[in-house]
Amino acid sequence: MSRRSGQNGRIERKGNALYARFWLDVPGQQSRAYKCVRICPVSGPGSLNKFEQKRRGKEIIAEFGANSEATLREAEAVNLGTTFQQQSERWLKSVQTRKRNPIKPRTALTRASYLSYLNRQIGEMPLSSVNNLTVKDCVIAKMAAELKDGAPRFSPKSITNYVQIVKMVVASAVDEKGEEIYPVKWKNDFMDLPVIEGQNKPSFTAEEITTILSEAEGQYQLLFALLAGTGLRIGEAFALRVEDIRGAVIRVRHSHWNGRLYSPKTKNAIREIDLHSSLAEALHDHIAGRVTRSHSGPSYTIT
Repeated sequence: MSRRSGQNGRIERKGNALYARFWLDVPGQQSRAYKCVRICPVSGPGSLNKFEQKRRGKEIIAEFGANSEATLREAEAVNLGTTFQQQSERWLKSVQTRKRNPIKPRTALTRASYLSYLNRQIGEMPLSSVNNLTVKDCVIAKMAAELKDGAPRFSPKSITNYVQIVKMVVASAVDEKGEEIYPVKWKNDFMDLPVIEGQNKPSFTAEEITTILSEAEGQYQLLFALLAGTGLRIGEAFALRVEDIRGAVIRVRHSHWNGRLYSPKTKNAIREIDLHSSLAEALHDHIAGRVTRSHSGPSYTIT
């Protein structure tokens, strides 16, 4: 166990029977309970020799989970009284400040919006009570029943994303050894988690892009052409600087959000993109005519 070694218990006689005595962590109790469980009669039918008595005593201790880390962690989770909302706040802070792969501020904002909804449903529940049944009844069923303008408010993909946040919050409660305090074996079938089918990423046709560009003006026309011709994310386009343009090649090195530059969404997002000759020409014409000094130093932004 994480805080104490295993126990063998002891055998005690009471009247005409032998009993196993051992300590057991109990949810809701700060102190361990001293359990007394019958082993066998002292003599006659059902009696056991000393070797068998000890073996049965150890079996009883194992059946109760007295030496189990899971039993201890379950008791700790209840005794600490941590609610889902309290743990969610700790988790959201930790994933932003951890040294290994901290999440971006924009991702943190999205997860905070998820938690705002989840905390209205299960925020006051003890973390130890958040399990498959809780998520099924208090999260998935409620989300599936919500309507907006007569249509389901949440898609199967959205519901799956919210449930994933619940799983991560519960798993984030760990002991001093980094072991989950309340491990849950999540069962998507039991929870009735909806199946994601027929996902479609909406995209513009060539005719629609032509219409958009014909109705746009100035730097917006160039921005829309750049997005359509390169597949850049909007934050990546806003983060482009003059030094990122080399002839007909764009080097993607940053992403822009909320007035600041960050590293791109993933390591693979750091890349070079070849431009069509007409798009490269339009981009260089724009740079030559409208270069603005950046707030961040002697570098120049495109837009």
